[in-house]
Formats: sequence, structure tokens, C-alpha cells
Amino acid sequence: MQKYSICTLEKRLVTARDIACARAVCLGTCSEPNETFQKVSGGLPTLLVGLLSDAYVQWQEFFQLTRDMGQRASFCKSEEVRALQRVLTILAKVSSLDTTLGEEIGRAGSQTILSRLMEEIKVSTCIVETDGSCEEDFDALMDLQDAACEIYVTGKRGVVAFTDEKLTSRLPLLYNLRPADSENVTITDATTILIHQVAKRQTAQADVGYLMWPSAIVLSRWLLSNVHVLKNKTILEIGAGCGLVGILAATIVKKYNTSDQVIITDVNNTVLENIARNINVNDVSSIASVSKLDFYQQSGDNHAGKWIAGEFGGISEKQCAPVDVILAADIICQPDDAVAAAKTIYDALIPGGAAYVVCANEKHRFGVGMFAGECQSLNLHVKSTDVKDMYDGGLLTECMNTAAGFVDGMTLTFFEVYKTKL
Repeated sequence: MQKYSICTLEKRLVTARDIACARAVCLGTCSEPNETFQKVSGGLPTLLVGLLSDAYVQWQEFFQLTRDMGQRASFCKSEEVRALQRVLTILAKVSSLDTTLGEEIGRAGSQTILSRLMEEIKVSTCIVETDGSCEEDFDALMDLQDAACEIYVTGKRGVVAFTDEKLTSRLPLLYNLRPADSENVTITDATTILIHQVAKRQTAQADVGYLMWPSAIVLSRWLLSNVHVLKNKTILEIGAGCGLVGILAATIVKKYNTSDQVIITDVNNTVLENIARNINVNDVSSIASVSKLDFYQQSGDNHAGKWIAGEFGGISEKQCAPVDVILAADIICQPDDAVAAAKTIYDALIPGGAAYVVCANEKHRFGVGMFAGECQSLNLHVKSTDVKDMYDGGLLTECMNTAAGFVDGMTLTFFEVYKTKL
């Protein structure tokens, strides 16, 4: 297995996005331009645990040597102690930024090494306290103990390490999205978005946001072809699920260095926590935020515009200002959803605002056929287009098969919904 220097890992594993990309590269599912990492059996967890094992063995041998020879003065400033401290810092950081990787590191053997390390530090601390060693030695051991404990309490010990196949299934989905119209757009390069799905099993209708759905991919590609609809606008994604559309919108806003904000909402607390994770891994936390929005709490009678954000993350229920643009993908699963979604759009839009909604058709999503009529009953103007007729079918892409519920021949409708001005 290729060895990586501590310095290299400190420089390359800085953000949640860095870590997610390194996990994918080490499993061979994607490449990176500078080729820092390479495919390795066991992936990034095995690489990091190997680094920990090497640093631990070197520290163990050095500590034994200094104790036997009485060379205590050099202990706290030794390369072995500093190297182990740096490795522990790396593991603590990556485990905090990517809890999935933290679990994988534990299953790959870090917990066993950390247990031995912490036990030996206890013994070493007693020796240092009784043999007249300097205070710096004691402090160095306490720093190691604290770092080891931090990693240990957040990790999980497993009987065996995850297989490469299982590790690959735990990676975030990677979407290299391009505009459907390559001739009349301002963003021509691929925009890469990483999306974690919720690992828990779906047990209720409210859990549909645990997984990616095909309409989100279509709406995201449409936004890349129509970035003008986001410029100088306040933006709200409703029924966001994994948050691809809102995060893509935030990424576009970030490229233009505007002060626009994107609010990404759902009703399920677990889904909202996952959206927050996806915001972080895509480096758009300065632009995108998470709020709780329940379609069924919105009244549908606020022409001036206001919507109710539910209690979440220590923030109490509150009324929120309307927005210029609403984005929504696959938000209707039953007839009542069509009614509630129309009311939500009416309340949350400013007069003169627009909503862009993509849904699979009635055959695949019950209630979608009612949506346009429910919007019109609230005096919202609706234009409906079959997605396959847009950009010569260019919005439909092969990566849609990564989404839950996608079937060959699935038809989708694009709704443009406009609210009249006062």
C-alpha cells in the first residue's frame, strides 16, 4: 500500500468536500487532477488506520527506549510524539467532518489501536508522575490522551472492516451536472455536487426525502441552463429531500459572488440534518441555510406573502418573509400533497414571484395531475411542459438512474408557476 506523509494528509484533508472526494478516489470511483490519492484496498479508512498504526508503533518503541535509558528530557519534544499527535489530530478532524468515515475508520481497526494507546498512556503517566520527569512530558501525554479519547468516543468498533463494495455504497452520490443548452449559457463547465443520502431505512411516507429522486436532477440541469432566474433573487427550495436543487442553486449564486441567500426546506428532521451535511460537504454554508417547512401548515391565503417555518435546531416556529423564487422537485406523492403544495407556493412567493417545479407524472406520483388546477384555483398562473420536449430531451440524462424510483420511460412535467403582482 502506498504511504502518504502526514504533511500531505494535513494539506489534502481540510474540508468535508476534500474528505468525500478522497474517499471516492481511494476506492477508484473517480479520479482527481493532482493525483494525490490512488486506489487502495480498504479505501481511505485503511490508509488512515495504517498511518495511525505506524505512528503508534514508533511512539511505543521510542517511549520504551527513553524510559529504559532515562533520557526523559527529549521525550516531549521528540518527533515520535509530535508525529503521533499530528496523526491523532487528522483522525479527529476527519471523523468530525465526515461521521460516515469516522465509523469506517473504527471498523478498520482504529478503536483497537486507540484502546491500547490509551491504556499505555495511563501507565506512562504514572511513570512520569513518579520519576521526576518534567511537566512538559506530562502535558504531552495528556494531549495524546485527549486526542485519542476524542476519536474513540465518536467511533464504532466493528467485528470486521467494511468491504470495498460496502464502502463504495456508503459514498456520497457525485453529480457532474452540465446545462442542457451549451450554446446560450454562462456556465459551460460541469458543476460537481456531492450528495449524501440518509442511511436509515425508510419506514413512512415522510421518509421519502432520505433518497435522491429523478426530478431533482432534471431541475438542476434546467437551472444551469437558466441561471438568470436566480440572479439577485431570494430563493427557497421546498420538499428538498437530499437538497440537490437548492445546493446547486447556492453553488450558482456563489459563482456570481452575490449576496443572495438560498433557504432549503423539508418537513422531516432527519432529512434536514442530512441537508445540512450536504450543504457543508459542498462548501455553500455561507449562502445556503436549512429550515423546516410543512406544506400542511401553510394557509394559502397570504397574497402579500409569508410562510411558516417550523421548530427545528433550537429555533422556534416563526413566520418568514416571502421569496422571489421557489424550487421544487418530486414534491407530490398523494392528492392532498397537490393541494398543500399549491398553498405553500402561494404563501411563500412574493407578488410577481415564480416557482419552478418538476414532478414525475400521475402514473408514477399520485396527485400530480391535480397540481396545476390547485394552483389555478389560487389565481396562480401555470405553464406545463413535458420535460422530453424541452431542449430536445436534453434535460434527461443517464445519471437519473442513480435516483430512487427511476424507471425507463418515466415521463416528467415541468411547471412554471407565477404569482400576480399586487
